Amino acid sequence: MLLPPKPVEKLPLLEHNGAEILPIVHHGFSTPSKGPRPAPRTIYGARDKNKERHWRSSLNAIQKLIETDFAMEEEQSNA
Repeated sequence: MLLPPKPVEKLPLLEHNGAEILPIVHHGFSTPSKGPRPAPRTIYGARDKNKERHWRSSLNAIQKLIETDFAMEEEQSNA
């Protein structure tokens, strides 16, 4: 029998340069039938001036995004 996914755990809000950072612990949506269970991961979200949420996988990455005023780095192709 399949078990429902665990809900995300919301951690206390953080702040960086006046922007709130929402850290959550995400447990994933699926459990493999074989092998180890995926480890939970912490992801960080912050809202820009247009109230759009941006997510990053590390606290350092979200702080850098806030410091650059949510300017996205253009991906460079190696073609």
